[in-house]
Amino acid sequence: MIIRKAIVSNFNDALRLVKNTGSSSIVNELLAKKGVFNAIVIEKIDNRAANILKQETISVGASVALNENVSRFKKGISNTVLFATVNQIEKLIKKLRLQPFRLKEIALKLENIVNKKKVFKYRERYMDLSNPVVMGIVNVDPNSFSGDGLTDPNEALKQAVEFERFGAGIIDIGAESSRPGTKLIDAKTEIKRLIPALKRIRKNVKIPVSVDTYKYETVKAALDEGADIINDIFALRKGRERSAKLIADAKAGVILMHMKGIPKNMQTSPEYKNCTSEVYGFLAQQKEYAVGFDIEEERIAVDPGPGFGKTVEHSVELIKNIGVFSTLGAVVGAVSRKRFIKALAGEDRTSFIAANFLAGFCGADIIRAHDVKETVNVLKMAETFRRM
Repeated sequence: MIIRKAIVSNFNDALRLVKNTGSSSIVNELLAKKGVFNAIVIEKIDNRAANILKQETISVGASVALNENVSRFKKGISNTVLFATVNQIEKLIKKLRLQPFRLKEIALKLENIVNKKKVFKYRERYMDLSNPVVMGIVNVDPNSFSGDGLTDPNEALKQAVEFERFGAGIIDIGAESSRPGTKLIDAKTEIKRLIPALKRIRKNVKIPVSVDTYKYETVKAALDEGADIINDIFALRKGRERSAKLIADAKAGVILMHMKGIPKNMQTSPEYKNCTSEVYGFLAQQKEYAVGFDIEEERIAVDPGPGFGKTVEHSVELIKNIGVFSTLGAVVGAVSRKRFIKALAGEDRTSFIAANFLAGFCGADIIRAHDVKETVNVLKMAETFRRM
């Protein structure tokens, strides 16, 4: 007889273990759901709701950590953590649907966490995010922080075509540097740099094309030239309703990024009480703002913005917890060649590729990368290991 520990990272791991026992196919999936453990944070819950949640959680055999004021029946709001298997969560959802104090809303959110298939829509198409997708960066700004700015649109096209051949699933074109300390440029300059490259790339690649911009005028010009996705580092705080309406009307995808401050001052002593929680709250708010202009939820991706108004420690925290943001939609892991990676591991390309791998391993759906070929390859290897 052999007794050993099993590694279960996801449902497929659990299902594989169950099948290896030779159990009946009728119960395989049910048993596998009991083997996948989740820790789910619920912030700012009404203490009355938390009390009901506690009772219902216990009734399905799961556990919950509560603020001591809940047990004392004190009014107010607090934070809680639910510890449960997929099977327990599914049972809990049915119970919470019948309860007051916004517990129906919590039931809906829990359902999205355990059951939702991840896709990202753009125009009339969508991409399946069952496996991480690499977004190849094409910079047409001569001041690009990574030093790879291409001023010749034909060179930009050549790079985009090469990225597609290497296995990129998206091309992201940027015409304005957002490196720390940089000054922002006007829309006229940005459009002049962007459009020649965008026209050529849109005509010659089959994969979706994203444009990295936050200006209404550039958003309009990009969508008019066939861009599929708008990647907005200000998360619609600049273009606001005008940009949101353009994106909604075009049925384009949009990436909402968190940044504290602006590029010129964002790295001046950034502070957070709870970085992950604050970034999550901001992105949830901006997603709600976007949905308010009829941008479909599945057309919205989020980027927690490591390196943008964060210390090295903040950025590492966000990468380690990047899977947390998946409840908001597709998650972009944008760590490629950023200063915090250089601070941690130097400027060797292996450091950058390792960072891209870690972003995908920790739960990012879309990996924004300069080193496309290498990133595609390491993610393929990781996915092979995950499935075996």
